[in-house]
Amino acid sequence: MKKLIFDVDGTILDSMHIWIKPQNELFAKYGYSFTELSKEEKGKIEALSIDDMCHYIANEIATDMTFEEVMKYFEDVIYTGYKDELGPKPGNLEILKKLKDAGFSMSVASSTPYKYLEMALKRLGIYDYFDFFATPELLGMKKSEPGYWQYSIKKHGVDPEACVLFDDALYAIKAAKKEGIITVGLKDFPWNQNEWDHIKEEADMTLEKISGMDIEKFM
Repeated sequence: MKKLIFDVDGTILDSMHIWIKPQNELFAKYGYSFTELSKEEKGKIEALSIDDMCHYIANEIATDMTFEEVMKYFEDVIYTGYKDELGPKPGNLEILKKLKDAGFSMSVASSTPYKYLEMALKRLGIYDYFDFFATPELLGMKKSEPGYWQYSIKKHGVDPEACVLFDDALYAIKAAKKEGIITVGLKDFPWNQNEWDHIKEEADMTLEKISGMDIEKFM
């Protein structure tokens, strides 16, 4: 039975808009568009913790704003979203319950701070489905770094090829695959539409959504 590692935003939750829209609105003021960045630059930003992302924006994009001002700009929107508003993609609550009932060991691998994930997943009643969480501030590593994935492999207590990552981000799929993890690319249009052809090339398999998986393939 494989050990299953799940990204959250754009994979479990229908939540990428809560990050992308504020980013695009802020970027637009300075002549940039997050969704039109190259896949390399987009992946670089997506891999950052929220603190590092805000530092990057203050230093490189919104240079007339302080780090604190950028952080407040995002936190006002994001906190409310995870606490009260964001929901799962269709069918995800049901498939995750089936996986848990079937005895799968599952974990989370996300660039989103744990405090936000905890609020959303507890509200949806699926927090306890996951054995552990890997986030940049918990590990002191970005999702693009080898050590991040080695941590999850070690915590699951198996060889890398016994782990399966479900993720919608190209950079994460590439980083996990380098460490020997089986990768499943998830479609999250329009947010990863520009990367989708590359995801199909890089991932070991792809799915329209988690709820479309064949559980028997991962036994």
